[in-house]
Amino acid sequence: MKELITFLLLLQTFLLFSQNNRFIYEVDYKKDSTSNEITKENYNLDITQNDINYYNRLYYINDSLYTNIKQYGFEGFKLTSFLLKKIKNPFYENYEYIGDVNFYKIEEPVSFEWEITDSTKSINELKVQKAETNFGGRKWIAWFTAEIPFSYGPYKFNGLPGLIIELYDSQKNYFFKLIKNEKIPKDYESLTLDGFKSKSIKTNYQKLNKLKLELYQNPFKYVLNGKLTIPDGKKLQLEDGTILTKEQLKPAEKKERIKIKSLNNPIELNKAIKYSP
Repeated sequence: MKELITFLLLLQTFLLFSQNNRFIYEVDYKKDSTSNEITKENYNLDITQNDINYYNRLYYINDSLYTNIKQYGFEGFKLTSFLLKKIKNPFYENYEYIGDVNFYKIEEPVSFEWEITDSTKSINELKVQKAETNFGGRKWIAWFTAEIPFSYGPYKFNGLPGLIIELYDSQKNYFFKLIKNEKIPKDYESLTLDGFKSKSIKTNYQKLNKLKLELYQNPFKYVLNGKLTIPDGKKLQLEDGTILTKEQLKPAEKKERIKIKSLNNPIELNKAIKYSP
């Protein structure tokens, strides 16, 4: 009932032609295609008059924390890649985080050839219609609604005559589901994202893939070469929760390479790195 009320309010909002809207997607996905383990995260899709922003909701929480108590960072916060796009520009700005000290910016146009079918159903009292496309080495199925007149969805997916409510690939390695909507306050500032954008390094996929391969061979090079420091008495916590002292980094490299190699299942499968043994 609560979800139903949320979506009915959503429709009322659009009847008023509101401009600043945040759609929250629950994303279930497999980091390792050979494993049955599912990672669950929430992502924000912010749509304003000028911009499209798609990012992990952890960044929004981080901004809220700073606004309320002037403190950045919290338990569970991590750095992840994010996407930005100007409404009138076909190029997406990909801000890639690969585990070193920088974000890398890649600009690329993204368009889709959708096959819109006659299949329809209802999701939370919204009439949705099925569409299919091939993108990034996968076949994708989207359920969109013309009742919400935004031609966007999670990640880079766009071009349908309505907002994407559900999206998944044919193997269901990735499943996106709209779970909530919010108004974006007029005074909201994306402090965290803006900070990373301003310091990002512009590159291309060829150069980025080379950096990924270098990090695979030397996973902790930015700590070991001094570019990223661990204060005396402190330890480095990896994304999986493993905690290491600086002295433990070198012996842990082999295990880290195995972990990196297992993360072989990006959304755009055709951009997966082929790591050597």
